[in-house]
Amino acid sequence: MAHRMMKRAIVGMLMSAFVVGGTLALATSDADAQRRGRRGRRGQQQQRAPQAPHSDAIAPYLGQVQWGWSRDQLVEYYTTKIRADYQERIRKAHNHTDQDRLVHERNRDVQRLRRNVVRFNGRTTGYDSGFLKDEFTHNNHEEMIRVRGDNADDYFFFIDGKLWKWYHAFDASVFSGADWDTFKTALARRFGEGLERTAKLHEHAEERTWVEWQDENTRARALDNTTFYGFYCLVFESKETLAQLDQLRSNTTRRRGDDGHALVNAVTGEREDEGENADRDEHADIVDRITGNNRRRRQAPSDD
Repeated sequence: MAHRMMKRAIVGMLMSAFVVGGTLALATSDADAQRRGRRGRRGQQQQRAPQAPHSDAIAPYLGQVQWGWSRDQLVEYYTTKIRADYQERIRKAHNHTDQDRLVHERNRDVQRLRRNVVRFNGRTTGYDSGFLKDEFTHNNHEEMIRVRGDNADDYFFFIDGKLWKWYHAFDASVFSGADWDTFKTALARRFGEGLERTAKLHEHAEERTWVEWQDENTRARALDNTTFYGFYCLVFESKETLAQLDQLRSNTTRRRGDDGHALVNAVTGEREDEGENADRDEHADIVDRITGNNRRRRQAPSDD
């Protein structure tokens, strides 16, 4: 009798265990199904999100600049370009005085290039409240080099010592008052029709609208900065780095103000007087201005 009672008790315990185990298994299965469902919905949303069109014109625009370059490689590349540009001008100079002046200007430009390094190490910079404020973060091994050009100022961004972004800010005079639609039309001739997108570059950035293209290695964005800063810009970014930004930027973004317009004048300068050219189509050569075929040398403000 006692044996039968013990046997029934053991069977009852086993049945209870099976029931509990089955309940846990069902709960686990339900939880897994819910997670799979959420992942599936996210995947569907990502699939539904429109992708930026491919553009074969991005790589030629970048030229010899390569993602992953070190700061020294970029400086050496532009030093060589500066020296080559001045060499022809020095050769054509009419006298020794002009030659000496050009040599002095060349050496000044090379030194300026080497000094134009900004490290985003937590200390306040002139860029924390300006048009570049959403393009970098502090205390994540990021730095930038500014390079002056004929039609634009170029800002090259590095993270962990590797080049990953080129911010190309056109001089205001290049477009002489062209509106955003005119600029987009010109870009479409160069890069093809782009995708207009409204988003944030990162969690703490302001929401912006831009036109976007891509190729195998690069995302390209066109931005309208005319409201506060008076210029348009193109931004090229390494897609490989973009995919890793969450890991590379382990520290929280540091914001230092939203209302400053640091270095606006250094980029925009003064608008040119249209004068006798007011009646002509001032935007007819806008594509050439974007590609750099029509170059206007402006007196750059001093960095000293």
